[in-house]
Order: sequence, then C-alpha cells, then structure tokens
Amino acid sequence: MLNGKISSVQLAVIMFQFVLSSTVLLMPSITTRLSEKDMWLTPLLGMGLGFLVVWLAYKLFKLSPEGSIVRLMESLFGTFLGKIVSILFILFQFHIVAISTRDYAEFIESNFFLETPIVVIIGTMLILCGWAVRRGFEVIARTGQIFVPIITLFTVLILILLIPELNPLHLLPFMERGAGPLLQGSLVVDGWFSQLLLAVYIFPLVRDQDNIRKWGFWCVIGITFVMLASNLAVFMLVGESAGYYTYPVLMAARYIAYAEFFEHLEAIVMMVWVLGEYIKISVYYYVITRGISDTFRLKKPEVIVMPVGLLLLFVCFWVGPDFQTVSSFIANTGTSYILIGFVLFPLLLCILAVIRGWFKGLGTSTK
Repeated sequence: MLNGKISSVQLAVIMFQFVLSSTVLLMPSITTRLSEKDMWLTPLLGMGLGFLVVWLAYKLFKLSPEGSIVRLMESLFGTFLGKIVSILFILFQFHIVAISTRDYAEFIESNFFLETPIVVIIGTMLILCGWAVRRGFEVIARTGQIFVPIITLFTVLILILLIPELNPLHLLPFMERGAGPLLQGSLVVDGWFSQLLLAVYIFPLVRDQDNIRKWGFWCVIGITFVMLASNLAVFMLVGESAGYYTYPVLMAARYIAYAEFFEHLEAIVMMVWVLGEYIKISVYYYVITRGISDTFRLKKPEVIVMPVGLLLLFVCFWVGPDFQTVSSFIANTGTSYILIGFVLFPLLLCILAVIRGWFKGLGTSTK
C-alpha cells in the first residue's frame, strides 16, 4: 500500500482535481455572497496562497526525517507529544473529509437519487475509495490519469455551451464596494487551495522529487484558470442571483438547450461531481491511513483501511444533522478552521524545524 511510485506529473493531476472536485459547484455561490460583482477575481488572489502552500509542503518534506511529517512532529515535540499532535492533525483531516463526503452525498440525494438513503450513497463511495487505498496510491494516480481529462473536458464543454447566454455587463461596476469584500471572498478560495498541503504525505512516493515544486506550481495555475472560468460563466449568466443558488453550475447546465435534443446536461454535472469526489475522498482516505500507520509504526497498514472507512461513515453523520448545518459551516467558520489546520499549523512546524536546525548548526560550529 505504501510502496507504489508515481511521477510528479501524476501527483499534480491528482491534486488538481482534488482541489477542484467540490470547488466548481460550491465556490461561485459562496464567493458571490461575500464579494458580489468582484467574485470572479477571488481565484486570482487566492492563487498566491496556493503557491505558498505548495512551497510549504515541499519545505516540510525536505525538513522531515525520512520524508515523514509524522517523524518531524515527533522530532520537534518529543515522541509522545509528537504522536498526540499527529493524532490531532489526523482527527482534523477526518472532520474535513467527512464534511466533503456528506456534502457530496447531499448533492446526489437532493438532485438525482431522491429515494435513495444517504447512507447508501456514502457507503458505496467509501467502499470504492477503500478498495483504491488498499491497492496503493499508484492505483489512485492511474485512475486520476483516466478520469481527470474526462472531468476537465466536460467542465470546459459546459462552460463553452453557456457562452451565448452570457452577459458581460453583469460584471460592472468594477470594485464597487472597494477591496474589502474581494479580500473576504478570496479567503474562501484560500480554504480550498490550502488543502494542497496534504501532498506532503504523498511526496515520498514521487520518483522525480526534484520536479515536485515545478508541477505543483503548474497545478495551482491550472486550478486558478478553472476557478476563474467557472466564476465568470456563472456570474455573467445570472449575476448576483448566483448567491441564492446552492449549486449554481448545476443550475447553469440546465440553461443549455440546442436544437431541442441537446439538453438536460445536469447528468454531466453529476458525473463530474462523482468522479471528482472519488479522487478527493480517496486522497484524504489514503493520507489518513498513512498518517495512522506512520504514527503507530504499523507494518501492515492495509488492516486499518476498513476500520478507517467505518469510522469515516459515522463521522459523516456526526458533523451535522442536516445539509443546512453542514453548508452553513462551510460558508462561515469553515474557512478560518481549515486555514488554521492546513496553513498556520504547518507554518508553525516549518518555523520550529528551521529554528531547531539553525541552533543545531550554531552548536556544531562552536564546538
């Protein structure tokens, strides 16, 4: 499970879809409520944090003993306290992926499978992702190579077909309320970009590690482009009304109709959502399993894949009694919560590791 090897390009492809899986559907609504007419600019500001997180993840990887961030925590805080910190970080990841999985299931149930119990939707996805995790990250990477081009192609197709309906005047006036709302909306985008930090758990599997940063930066640029295109398309289609739709891209797809037979493209949106969430949940699932394995030095991490999946299933229902609670968390406190976990905490680890290395070098030079 932990021995497969991938290339830096495969990692970039996986992390590209890992971030975008829920972004395209959810972000236009949230950023419209916060930034109004300037919502389309939020990815351009958020891109800066994306570059920072890629650099931070690579720096932590290089500072970590044996390339393991768990070992880094143990070396900084001591073995016992380091394991406690690692477990808390894993629980944080559990919470984030449970919210994402619950959001995926709510979307599928409320828009397509109205009579299907939500536990079945979540359970079948976790079984599929669990199988991929047991096979190793190389399997996830190879499926990503197949699915991501398909997902991207259909996303671009929907955006192109919307062009006749778009009205650029919806974007005016520019910066009507100043920079404040724009910065507020960009923080939400930062929350999605910050999840790139999880790549630090996957870096040890990369064969050409010297190219990680280069392809990581290209990954951020690609994510920004798709975010920008989807935001522009949605806002030029419906204007500030986008803030009232939970899934504005799904609504936009229903606008498409050509020659009275090329229509009902919301099925494509569902396909994009399902394939994208498979990648996102699989990456989280793998990272959590690897984190537990590294923390407790498990020789056969495969044995915990099923228990982790069962626990995740329960957490999906613990995070909120209904979709309104989950969506409210995502739109409000969720941004600061995820930035603390995926940006401030890793940045603290990096600073402590650099300071420790500096003091070690100083001590060596004085002997």
